[in-house]
Amino acid sequence: MKKILFAVALLAVAGTANAQDKVVRKARDLKNEIQDLVAMPEKKEKDQQELDTKLAQCFEMIEPTLTSPETKKELANAWDIKAQLHVYTFSPLLDKVIKKEPTDIDKLSENIYAALDAMEECYKVTQELGLKDDKDPYTMPNQFNVVKFRPYIAYMGQMFFTEGQSTKDPAKFQKAVKAFRRWMNYPKDYTILGENAAGLAADEQTPQIAYFTCLSAYFAKDYKTFGEFIGKAREYTQEKSQVNQLHLASLIEQGDTAAWLKTGREIVAADPEENDGIAQNILAYYFNRNKYDEAMSVADEILAADEQSKIGNYAKGLVLMNSKKYEEAIPFFEKATESDPNFSDAYYNAGVCWSNYGYDLNESLSGKKMTEAQNKAEIAKVKAAYAKAEPYFLKVQELEPENHAKWAGRLATVYYILENKVKQNEMEKLLE
Repeated sequence: MKKILFAVALLAVAGTANAQDKVVRKARDLKNEIQDLVAMPEKKEKDQQELDTKLAQCFEMIEPTLTSPETKKELANAWDIKAQLHVYTFSPLLDKVIKKEPTDIDKLSENIYAALDAMEECYKVTQELGLKDDKDPYTMPNQFNVVKFRPYIAYMGQMFFTEGQSTKDPAKFQKAVKAFRRWMNYPKDYTILGENAAGLAADEQTPQIAYFTCLSAYFAKDYKTFGEFIGKAREYTQEKSQVNQLHLASLIEQGDTAAWLKTGREIVAADPEENDGIAQNILAYYFNRNKYDEAMSVADEILAADEQSKIGNYAKGLVLMNSKKYEEAIPFFEKATESDPNFSDAYYNAGVCWSNYGYDLNESLSGKKMTEAQNKAEIAKVKAAYAKAEPYFLKVQELEPENHAKWAGRLATVYYILENKVKQNEMEKLLE
């Protein structure tokens, strides 16, 4: 009796499995009808309604078979049907994008993703079942489509990013991140690609898409994704400066000052002149905190990469000037002006160095017991230092004639020390 009951139970299970496979085959027949409707050159309203109805019916029919343990022989077929249904759904939406007509981008992206994922699942089933050659009608056409559809993913990212820019909605940028991330991970996520994966991984667009991934992640405040792809994004040479600025901005927003300094110094050392703005920000950080040793190390790193570097020489001059090593600083400011003859700040600081040197000389005379001749000789040294400052401030005047506040006061002091009342008065009038 028990044996008979057990046999009946087996028949019931077999009947259920057979029923699930039958559902898949019915769905396939319905899918073929849908395919015929899709292929119609011109569809009337009733044809479109019929197509939409049959798509909904087929989706409803096929979905349970994908997760049912009773679906056996037809599981690969079920996933293939699902993939094709999503293709039929997104294709007219994609046509609208091409024609620049209003499009439901969310629906478009969801169906592209779903179609690709279903093709991948179909492939996995064929591998598990060991289907080959004439017993595997799915892999070759699906593989072709997976290669073909990759650009669509980039389009999705671009469209979501554009929407994010116009709406300032972080959620749009996050959808752009999702699309671009999918594009970046495509070669390893879709095993159906087989030998095609290597070629897609080496796509010359990869650094550019990595840049857009990071840009989207930055606006979405998705710093984890940003950190994942910034290395590849830095290979995008067409926007090298912007990528570097973006990288540093993300570190600042995360409050990671140590990483900001480390990354910034690496960027500057790699190309000092291209990244002089970054160098100035780093130097300002150290100067504002009186960390002159660190500032000097930055300058030395830059000069090690390029001894003629404008910013490297200027930075070293600043460090020496702030350390009151005025005579040592001046040659570095002069080297900076050799690289850039219009570098007003370098001329200005060279003049300041000579003025400060003269001022300190004059201060050192206070309280000293000297003969009149000795005093006269020392005063001459003070005047000589201020006289050396004059041409530098005059150069600043030449380069920035309207910026009286920058040079007129300095020149007035020089002319006071040199006892040139006429020129002193001229400068003071400019300051009134």
